[in-house]
Amino acid sequence: MKAILTLVLALLLPFFSSITQARNYEDIIKSGYLVIAVYRDFPPYSSLENDQPVGIDIDLGNKLAKSLGVEPRWFWVTPDESLEDDLRNAVWKGHVLDAKKKKADIMLRVPYDREFNYGLDGYGLPRNELVHMFGPYHQESWAIARDTQKTRDVRNLAIFQYEKVGVEIDSMPDNYLSGFLGGRLQKNVVHFVSLKDAAEAFKKGELAAVTGMRSRLQWAMSGLPDPDITGEGFEMLSRRQWDIGVAVKQDYRELANEVEYLIDTWVKDGSMAEIFSQHGVSFEKPSLYTEQ
Repeated sequence: MKAILTLVLALLLPFFSSITQARNYEDIIKSGYLVIAVYRDFPPYSSLENDQPVGIDIDLGNKLAKSLGVEPRWFWVTPDESLEDDLRNAVWKGHVLDAKKKKADIMLRVPYDREFNYGLDGYGLPRNELVHMFGPYHQESWAIARDTQKTRDVRNLAIFQYEKVGVEIDSMPDNYLSGFLGGRLQKNVVHFVSLKDAAEAFKKGELAAVTGMRSRLQWAMSGLPDPDITGEGFEMLSRRQWDIGVAVKQDYRELANEVEYLIDTWVKDGSMAEIFSQHGVSFEKPSLYTEQ
């Protein structure tokens, strides 16, 4: 029996060690660097151009690292099946297929939702007890970019029974529009691998509209004079807008407190809005600030 218990503990040790090992705030400062998780190929937030990291979250990460007196090191995250998977892979455990892969100290552009943060799983246990989400720094929303010469004054989705609308494949707008009005829009919902591809088709006059996240639409429609981008048409969605913030491993609270203080300062003094403006995106204050 003792031999079996020893074997079980030996097998579980790598799992538990990968969860419990964490760089505390003092370790980060002494090391001289901060590992920052950002999403791969997700402009205007984070992407590579000529092998150089660029984007809103890259600028924010650089600013955070500089304020802490350390250098940034990027941890690129490929979206998994769910946010829980992304948080596990980047922040508290490492990827399930690579237990030796290092974890990030913080992760940016995490949907900030108190219900999700403190939610329970099917067994009544905390769903995200190993992760602490905080510091909302922008409010994201679903939107539509319209060619008003084609859609005219019609601001609802029924117009897409007759006009083509571009969507990023397997996105929320894709699922929503394809099922709208009992599927009557399906024949005019045009699928693209990326929002950028959809925007290029829109600029060529091949589409009447493109749907996606407001910030990404603003980025994709750069070069167009005063593009018509609004949230009209998504009124029936249960979650039309949401805040984005930061995540750390649960026991990184000292780091979280410092980062939260910096983000709060920059939201209030206009520095955060300036970062978004430099990428052609309008900054929207998170609900934490608009409700105060």
